[in-house]
Amino acid sequence: MSKVELKKENQIAIITINNPPANALNPEVFNALQKLFAELNQDDTKVIILTGAGDRFFVGGADIKQFIGLDGKAAEKLARQGQKFTLFLEQHSKVIIVAVNGYALGGGMEISQACDFIIASENARFGQTEIKLGIIPGWGGTQRLQRWMEPQRARELILTGDIVPASEMMGFVYKVVPLEELLPTAMDLAKRIASRGLVAIQLAKKAMKQAMYLPLEEGLKLEARFFGESFDSENAKEGIKAFLEKREPKVLDK
Repeated sequence: MSKVELKKENQIAIITINNPPANALNPEVFNALQKLFAELNQDDTKVIILTGAGDRFFVGGADIKQFIGLDGKAAEKLARQGQKFTLFLEQHSKVIIVAVNGYALGGGMEISQACDFIIASENARFGQTEIKLGIIPGWGGTQRLQRWMEPQRARELILTGDIVPASEMMGFVYKVVPLEELLPTAMDLAKRIASRGLVAIQLAKKAMKQAMYLPLEEGLKLEARFFGESFDSENAKEGIKAFLEKREPKVLDK
């Protein structure tokens, strides 16, 4: 049985990590995730939902056994591999919703930070726990977490390694819902986004993600460029025409 499962519903993909007991990111899981996200980057998918199997763990972090015997150079190489993947997720052409169904620790929390929305169940717990092992986050946690939430709170989480409930992560988490409502809530958001034109979705995401790292003036220039590009899509032509004709637009890339 695959440790990473894919289900598609129209233009929405659901990826489930199923690697009991903790859905750890061992090389098999990591490679499977890379392969699936690369494939979905090229097809007609509009929204991806990423979740974990069961009700205890989203991702319990990296498989610590792979750390045994690593020297500094080997550990740096491992970090660069993880950073390459989280950067790929951040720059992915499709909207990615993370549905956190339990513990999101270490690399699991860092993967979440590279995505677009984090929806958590009431039993979800978050922790950047690497410091408890005498190491630091290596997949972007020291860089992204301060962009997602109040910097001093981010520093507290990284420097203590504390594990905190989703209810204490508002601002980082988009919504907290009962476990049985987690996937329906993620699917509702996914459907609302997927009902829009693919080109506009991709350009809007790209503009917002890059804005996190650009001065305002540069970001505005980028927005203007993407605004112009969006006008070349068939959905833009149809949307403007439908507005003037006082009717609902047809989405042409369903």
